[in-house]
Amino acid sequence: MSTGTLGLRLGTPVTALALPLFTSYYSLLAYRVISTRVGSGVFVGDKSTEGKAAQDTPDPLTIAARSHANFAENVPLALTITALAEINGADRNILVGALGTLLFLRVAHVEFGLRGASALGPGRIIGFLGTLGYLVGMSGYTAWLVRGYWGY
Repeated sequence: MSTGTLGLRLGTPVTALALPLFTSYYSLLAYRVISTRVGSGVFVGDKSTEGKAAQDTPDPLTIAARSHANFAENVPLALTITALAEINGADRNILVGALGTLLFLRVAHVEFGLRGASALGPGRIIGFLGTLGYLVGMSGYTAWLVRGYWGY
């Protein structure tokens, strides 16, 4: 399939295939917030421990809540951009590779970053910068796919 032509597909099978993976991980993050809330008895707010400096021992509820919220802040936009690329004729192999990379980056951000020592594991910066790169790169690719509409 040519990626240089404008084409409207009836569906987004690549994005649809990736959704269960992203949704499963999102659900795990939500579960961690809920289980930490129940375990700490804090049902409103994001502090389960009192009197500790933020840098000494990151609060488990704050980590769980931020992991969940950060995923919710970034992944819907990324999947929307990806779906628009797919609708406009993106190469299926590029999308599969890109979505696999995005899932890896989001998992790294939490599991090897926020959940690391002092919430500062190397996965945090890798996941953050990688996700920003994904958003910029995929949106640029999507704009390139529709260049014919603008006469280029």
